[in-house]
Amino acid sequence: MGSALRWIIDLDGVVWKGKEIIWENVDAIKKLEGKKVFLTNKATSRWEVSRRLKEIGLEGEVVTSAYIASQFLKKRGVESAFAVGPSGLAEELVMAGIHLTEDEDLAQAVVAGLDAFLTYDKVARAASMIRKGALFVATNTDKTYPTERGLMPGAGSVVEAIRVASGKEPVVVGKPSRHAFEVASGGERDVIVIGDKMETDMKMALENGARGILVLTGVTREPPKEVPQGVTVVKTLKEVLGDETG
Repeated sequence: MGSALRWIIDLDGVVWKGKEIIWENVDAIKKLEGKKVFLTNKATSRWEVSRRLKEIGLEGEVVTSAYIASQFLKKRGVESAFAVGPSGLAEELVMAGIHLTEDEDLAQAVVAGLDAFLTYDKVARAASMIRKGALFVATNTDKTYPTERGLMPGAGSVVEAIRVASGKEPVVVGKPSRHAFEVASGGERDVIVIGDKMETDMKMALENGARGILVLTGVTREPPKEVPQGVTVVKTLKEVLGDETG
């Protein structure tokens, strides 16, 4: 299972946990043959992620949930949106030609991601826009994400607040959605997905005909009781990739 034409590699819990680098995994990833695509559910900009990857010697295409959301809206002709999330989300939307607005009568979409500065006003404004007909898009619904401090609340907490307030279900464009896989895979069929979560990374792989490697360095710390066919479970990537890639 050590070769593929395209590797889709998660970041949080695989490459790093907050500021802490997971060097055993990073060293193995450097030896991979084939195209590397780093796919994160964080609603950040691709440039921010690329810069950090280069600092630890990793190169490859970067796909973030913010970028996926921007392309999703662009294809549907959305011209204006209200962004609930970090600055990277706003950057990707603007780069896609989408105007950012706080006007409840002008927003054609509400895009929600992890927002460390979430306020009651943001939730109320987003919910009002959605009730008036704005498309509700979630970058992801992750419950948590791993950091050097342990597990922290994920974007799912933000999305859920808006969902409850608006009474509408969001379109989720990040992992494990097909939207995320289509962007990251580029149409390639020989794909291996590396990640630390069964419910996102491995689910995305299996539902789209790809293979998966579940690494126990992030959210998942113990092997699942049931491992589906097509998924390999390892403590670190060195176990399955280190020897095979030289």
